[in-house]
Amino acid sequence: MICGSKNRLLLALFALLVSLPAMANTGVSQTIHHQYLAPRALGMGDAFVAVANDYSALFYNPAGLARREDGELDLYIDLAASGNFATAGKDFSAAAATTGTDAEKLTAQVAAIEKYYGKTFSVRLSPLNGILVRPGWGVGFIPADVTVEMTMHQNVGPAINLTVYTDTTLALGYGADFRGFSGGRMSWGVTGKLVNRGYFSKTVTALEAALNPSLVTAQDLKEGYTVDADLGFLFTPHLASDGIFSLLRLARPTFGAVIRNVGETGFKNSFKVFNKIQTEAPEKLYRVLDIGTKWEYPSVWIFGGRGVLDIRDIGHPAWNWRKGSHLGFEFDWAVSSWWKGHYRVGLNQGYLTAGASALFTIFSLDVVTFSEDVGTFSQPVENRMYMVRMNLNF
Repeated sequence: MICGSKNRLLLALFALLVSLPAMANTGVSQTIHHQYLAPRALGMGDAFVAVANDYSALFYNPAGLARREDGELDLYIDLAASGNFATAGKDFSAAAATTGTDAEKLTAQVAAIEKYYGKTFSVRLSPLNGILVRPGWGVGFIPADVTVEMTMHQNVGPAINLTVYTDTTLALGYGADFRGFSGGRMSWGVTGKLVNRGYFSKTVTALEAALNPSLVTAQDLKEGYTVDADLGFLFTPHLASDGIFSLLRLARPTFGAVIRNVGETGFKNSFKVFNKIQTEAPEKLYRVLDIGTKWEYPSVWIFGGRGVLDIRDIGHPAWNWRKGSHLGFEFDWAVSSWWKGHYRVGLNQGYLTAGASALFTIFSLDVVTFSEDVGTFSQPVENRMYMVRMNLNF
């Protein structure tokens, strides 16, 4: 049993030593963090650049706003978590609630971390959001999009790589067709974004977790806001109605591209919502390129669908071909305009995805399971997630 001021000093020195390697890093996550996620897109492997035909076009490809023929207002709540997040959360909560000496608290934290060595747990919450789109324009407000990612390891002794994002986003989009363009339909769009971000990404040792069960507080967050924009394009070629191209015309191929965060100005200023003192900027929104294509299936009775392929996040520092590859298929069914749904399957970063959605009058439910690659360039690691979105769609 460790007790007394001498032993407390030894514990403090140990914590300092094992924390030094982590202090040299600005971030400990290898995940490509997307500012906005949609369960529909995730169900088809998160390949949506050339689809962009619902309210989420505002964030996936604003050129889709140019092709809206009616308005849509979607109010939604998101909840996504790793499959074993609840079980792991109970274990770590129990460890944090341990009473007794510092040594007993440390032993409890070490045991909890060792139980999940090599595992990554994530949770993402986004309550009470709204997106309104009309022909040619759209506006969206996401008051709080909170992501927590924890990876258990023993690189410097039992420790947790902990990353937290807390984003607030106000977005305004506009889209239009290029006039006088021959050879098909070419659309463009832009979404301007004001983003306020709270960010934490460091290694937390078992001892630090034992002495401070909260792990991270609002005052620990790096904070800043930025104004940036996404620039998107959609191209549907004109194909002849006879000859070899007649079959391709049935598939209505469409190609898309989006340059995200064109300015990449970083979070240089702060509203000081979370942290009243610290002025260090959080992780920036990276300028990346997404490209994709969509091919429609022939409609049969109440069924239809499409196949999609995207290469996303080109230019991100954590990008590789595996993390950038997205492939999917969507199958539609529609009894009427107020009773319809979709089934989806795909590959997101090399891992299987599957999802479904159903709309009945104004109530809509989206569910999806997908995985993210949280590993390094040479060693992929799967983090299986489950997500539900509850909507009111007008």
